[in-house]
Amino acid sequence: MEGICSKFNLEEEKILHLIFSQIKPNEKNDTIFKLLKLDFFNKLELKSDDKYTRYAKIIEGLINKSWMKIKDEKNNPMRGYVVSASRWNYNEPFFEVELSRMFMPLLQQLVRDYTKIELDSVLKLKSKHSLTLYKWLCSWTDESKKTNQRYLTTKELKELLGLSIDDYVCKGKFNRTDFERYTIKVAINEISEKTNLSVQFKKNKKGNKIQNYEFTWTKKNIEKPQNTKDKNTPVKIGKREKNSTK
Repeated sequence: MEGICSKFNLEEEKILHLIFSQIKPNEKNDTIFKLLKLDFFNKLELKSDDKYTRYAKIIEGLINKSWMKIKDEKNNPMRGYVVSASRWNYNEPFFEVELSRMFMPLLQQLVRDYTKIELDSVLKLKSKHSLTLYKWLCSWTDESKKTNQRYLTTKELKELLGLSIDDYVCKGKFNRTDFERYTIKVAINEISEKTNLSVQFKKNKKGNKIQNYEFTWTKKNIEKPQNTKDKNTPVKIGKREKNSTK
């Protein structure tokens, strides 16, 4: 199930996070989840008159792209759609989204074992690259350290962001300036502005050749109001792993 979000666009992935935030990892779950319409419209900033049309388009894309071809914990082949259906009544205050019962144990395992990110941070991000990088940074964070580091080659970074080998290549030459301007800088600026992480990067060179990109990040000290329910519902996407070195 790793990489389940990589195929979705930004709006589709945000819906998926809203659904995943409701899955109880250690209890029996119903397969139908309710998304409050007003909350959904506000969080995805759907303010136009065609909100229902937009929702229908987003959920259709989510369903179609949720086809999975994997093996379960006993190495048995599994095929199917993780998101199977959605239903709504214009007079009711919610959308209903149904997940596959067969995939539910794996989804619970995903929620149970994978690192926490903040739902509010996810929903604030406008760039798919920002969301992808934010989730990976969360998964690489060592809570015992004040500052975390990660080194990525250009190839690794493009793969992580879902870019092909030909992206930002023109006439056989890689346009590093545009690559950094429209992916890395957009992502780290938005993450630093809108989430609980403050991120910086630099290029490490050997001679004139870029060896890798070095990312460093810290968690912001954000004080939460007392006697107020925490709205940052944990969502667990992106498996935690030990921080790498060069």
